[in-house]
Amino acid sequence: MKLFPIATLAVAGLLALATPASAQVNVNINTAPTWGPALPSGSQYYYIPEANGFYDVPARQYVVQRNGQWTRVGTLTGYSTSSFHPVVIDYVGAQPWSRYDEYRARYPRGGNPSNGALPPGQAKKQGYRANPSNGGLPPGQAKKMNGGKGKGHGKH
Repeated sequence: MKLFPIATLAVAGLLALATPASAQVNVNINTAPTWGPALPSGSQYYYIPEANGFYDVPARQYVVQRNGQWTRVGTLTGYSTSSFHPVVIDYVGAQPWSRYDEYRARYPRGGNPSNGALPPGQAKKQGYRANPSNGGLPPGQAKKMNGGKGKGHGKH
């Protein structure tokens, strides 16, 4: 019966001699990738027009179509994140593609929401076509169409 107290002391002695283990855990929940804009609290996805897909920030996975099915992948082959124009979308859940047509129409490839989602350089061109003062014609065309008597800085 004296064996039990000796065993108890031996286990206690071993525990006292053992060095305490230290562990460090880093939790990065909803930390935006370096290539994306800041992610507001409660947001989960970017829509990436260039890839016609999404990026799930907490899962750190792209969601793209492969063989007609939406698939989650860790990397996108053939794409450079430096060419992305990601847009934070207002969707939380497992199926961001449920509103894919809406996102694709609103944010075309290379689109910029600040210019109406037109590709770079197109906002300026669109402005000339929509200008009612010159009939929607490009610069210089109104003068030519008016027999050379339009307002301008040329010779009179």
